[in-house]
Amino acid sequence: MNLRYFENKARQSWWVVHVEAWQRSGMTRTEYCRVHRLTKDTLDRWLKYFAGNEAARKHAEYQAELRRQKRLEERAKRQKKWARLRFSVTTDVRNRAVQAYWAMHVEAMNWSGMGVREYAAALHLSPTSLRIWRDRLDEGEVEIDWRAHLHPSARPAVSTSANGTPPESSLTASSNDDPGTPRQPARRFFSDAEKHAIALESDRPGVSVSQVARKHGIVTGLLFRWRAQFGVAQKKRAKLAAVAMGDDTAAVRLLQSLVQPPDGMTAIDLPDGRRVFAPAGSDPDAVRQRVASEGTTL
Repeated sequence: MNLRYFENKARQSWWVVHVEAWQRSGMTRTEYCRVHRLTKDTLDRWLKYFAGNEAARKHAEYQAELRRQKRLEERAKRQKKWARLRFSVTTDVRNRAVQAYWAMHVEAMNWSGMGVREYAAALHLSPTSLRIWRDRLDEGEVEIDWRAHLHPSARPAVSTSANGTPPESSLTASSNDDPGTPRQPARRFFSDAEKHAIALESDRPGVSVSQVARKHGIVTGLLFRWRAQFGVAQKKRAKLAAVAMGDDTAAVRLLQSLVQPPDGMTAIDLPDGRRVFAPAGSDPDAVRQRVASEGTTL
């Protein structure tokens, strides 16, 4: 190394600026030299001159460690984003699979006796989403039988009773039972009249479907099926038809006698049998005179 070359004050000042700029940039020496159009070998020689071989090596290792940590942080962010997209639960009401998923959880929560927050914390669910779907199912906004969406291999034995005793397994079966005759769970049957009555009961004001289901010992999905079968959830408003009647009929006079005056008004009978409403405290003679003078038709 020619020390006279490095002892030049002008060269030292110029390369000190570049060395400090490179240390603060976070770039490699190759990248820095490419950006500023420098020669990497010359920069390396000045680094050795300024800091010595050991200091230059340590600084290079430090820069490499910074770059490695940055790559690890970026990879962790990508993995976290992928996991959030992969395991997130949607609340789209149009998706039948989502409807079945939340209907299953709402029914399990109702039978567990736990509140929304307790059940959501136990199953790692969103309490807000669980509360929204519970209200939708109770109000009849969404009607779905989640058991119908299970795979045939995962479907339990058919039973209309929520209190039905499941078949005993080989671990819980009594030793006195005959293994050749499998026991069947108890099954309840409802007539069409009973189904219709229970469906109408669930449509009363202030009564939820889950409450009626628990009262009669049936599952919520079965009660929703009965409501759809008998058209309880598809009621239509009655249409009124206008009826024209003559002024001198007995029906008109009867209707006039049944009509009650609004609040703050009083009924006054006219000489021809008609009736008008006037503010309370009005003089009946003055009202009759006013109607006769204006010729008001009632």
